[in-house]
Amino acid sequence: MHSPHPNQEKKSVNQADHTHNECKPSNKDLVQLLAEFVPKSQIIREVFIDSSALKNLPEKLLHHFGQSKVILIADENTWSAGGLAAQNELQKAGYVVEKLLFPANPQPRPTIETARTLSDELRSDNLIPVVVGTGVLNDLVKFAAFKAGKSYCCVPTAASMDGYASAGSVLSDQGFKITHNCAPPKLILIDLDILGAAPSAMSSWGYGDLAGKVPAGGDWIIADSLGLENIDKIAWPLVQGNLRLCLENPEGIRKGEPESLQSLIIGLLLTGLAMEFFGSSRPASGADHQIAHIWEMEHHQFNGQLVSHGACVSIGCLSTMALYEWLLQQPLERFAYNKSNYKTMEDKETEIQCLFREPEIARRALVETKKKHLESGQIEERIDQLKNVWPKLKSRLQNHLLPTTKLKYLLEAANAPIRAYQIGISEEHLKKTIRAARFIRSRYTILDLLDQTGLMDKALSEAQLPL
Repeated sequence: MHSPHPNQEKKSVNQADHTHNECKPSNKDLVQLLAEFVPKSQIIREVFIDSSALKNLPEKLLHHFGQSKVILIADENTWSAGGLAAQNELQKAGYVVEKLLFPANPQPRPTIETARTLSDELRSDNLIPVVVGTGVLNDLVKFAAFKAGKSYCCVPTAASMDGYASAGSVLSDQGFKITHNCAPPKLILIDLDILGAAPSAMSSWGYGDLAGKVPAGGDWIIADSLGLENIDKIAWPLVQGNLRLCLENPEGIRKGEPESLQSLIIGLLLTGLAMEFFGSSRPASGADHQIAHIWEMEHHQFNGQLVSHGACVSIGCLSTMALYEWLLQQPLERFAYNKSNYKTMEDKETEIQCLFREPEIARRALVETKKKHLESGQIEERIDQLKNVWPKLKSRLQNHLLPTTKLKYLLEAANAPIRAYQIGISEEHLKKTIRAARFIRSRYTILDLLDQTGLMDKALSEAQLPL
């Protein structure tokens, strides 16, 4: 599974030999796919996945980084989950180890300011950053290490999100959540025992994040059909080609079964690689994530806790699927455009000011919206184009999308939320979020299609949203 890298350092996906012999064919295929594509990364040298993988951390660091001082970055929870054990293994091997602990409560905020402060801590010479944790910690360290000019190692403590292998760090800048281009980790070491010991809710968050790739794929199909953003022949199959395999055993995810968690984490890693190869988050993110990002920018809490990214995506996913189910029932090939529905840039600016109370978020939303705004004549051309491609586009969407009832069953079986109230979102709040979500990215999604055709109100009224 080794392939030379341009710098002559070998890159690999390592699995213990017994894993190849014992895992299900679907898992074996996923392992092989990951092994095929890790060598194509410009940064990642190795992904090592195994039970008790943490015992291999010293030798892996020595191989990829040399014998230098290590700084372990964790929070109080992830320190207990894997940080302390990592420290013990490293010290036994003769490493000098420092640690930087964030509190578990309140959780560190994924902000550019926090990441820049952390970056100052990582600038010392001959220092190897090793992050032991999940989403927020990974995003903070990824950005901080990149700005400090450091390669780093990631030790995930849960299969909770798709950003471990990605070349982007999702951080808030003055309240506006955005993906910042960074370098992924040089080494990703995944201990299946640690993943299995994580709270089951965290695995359900990862499952929700992965399920969001279904409607995100639909959004990319729309953009491709309209000639706005062509589907990439590498990134698309990397995410979508084995997505159903990764989603096929939600009960195993809920129970923490090793093979199911392995499938989930590999699916998430493949998604991260696809984002690196494509150069943006388009392969992994559409309207589902835009909806989730709104709640994350609101610092939405339920029962006194911030709602996780994956839980937000789960509801964003089912909301987008409900809109797709409604859209596919509409005879758009005979659609009669009502010019009175056209919104000028001034109309959109007014709507943005009403939807976003924070001035900086409203300003950023306006910038994103201007990038995709069309004048009246351009809208009419877009509608004519949509009508012409709709029969084929409809067929492509039907072939790609899972039935909403099926996706809802899978998410519920994985213990992910399937109704908005389960994360403290009311019907009014959900519909307001769906309206707002199209403004925060220039990326074309189903939300833009509904807005440009003037069908948004009707869709929100008639679609079976996950209330």
